[in-house]
Amino acid sequence: MSTIEAQRTIPAGTYAADPAHSTIEFTVPHMDISTIRGSFLKFEASLEGGDQPHVSGTIETASVDTHDEQRDGHLKTPEFFDVERFPTASFSGSLVAPDRLVGELTLRGVTKPVEMTASVTGPAVDPWGNDRVGLDLEGTVNRHDFGVSWNLDLPNGGKLLEDSVTLIASLSFVKQA
Repeated sequence: MSTIEAQRTIPAGTYAADPAHSTIEFTVPHMDISTIRGSFLKFEASLEGGDQPHVSGTIETASVDTHDEQRDGHLKTPEFFDVERFPTASFSGSLVAPDRLVGELTLRGVTKPVEMTASVTGPAVDPWGNDRVGLDLEGTVNRHDFGVSWNLDLPNGGKLLEDSVTLIASLSFVKQA
């Protein structure tokens, strides 16, 4: 499928993410034995369809949820998201191929280029007559690039947290009138 064919899968128009049917998550390897998973409960995302589909979004960093209240509290401190100084993080990018989105991620006031795999589903009409498009994204960033360097040494010589963090978004967009 060519870039033009991929872009035709998203009809022209403005779409907003349906938060009840969308998620923004992250994973990070922990102690070389498990993977910590977290999500952001408050976010907004929009999609501009047409010839050059564009996605943008913002998360509220204080809405981080890893199912552990103590860890969530630590993630809100200056050692991680520093939510008091940086209450939001944002992304803006364009679909440049059927399976690739390129853009910029801003976290803790630092903006870096990011490339993510992309999968577009739809368009489809839901039971209430709304036009929808689905977009699944996944990419990896180095947390040090955004000033997130806190870590602990393990007795075996390893680190408590890996440097790479996987970002995952599964977004259901609804066309706006």
